[in-house]
Amino acid sequence: MATVTLLTLLIYIAIGAVLGLLLGPLLKRGGFGWFGNLCLGILGAFIGGLIVTYGNFVTDNNPMMNAMAAAAGSVLFTLVVALFKRR
Repeated sequence: MATVTLLTLLIYIAIGAVLGLLLGPLLKRGGFGWFGNLCLGILGAFIGGLIVTYGNFVTDNNPMMNAMAAAAGSVLFTLVVALFKRR
């Protein structure tokens, strides 16, 4: 089973922060503000990364796989939260 290392956590934070800030202007009405988008991106990256890590989809600490999981989690989480915000 893969473990979460300091490098993995830094990847989650970096990818989540960048994607959260980039996705904000693409959402209607600017998303949640720059700080809200930043937090949503980081939280989504952690959720996506941890699901992949502890769901045994990754068997080793591959930084590229962790980055892809963080990116997917960040984008999906931000879009899902924005979808529920609109309603």
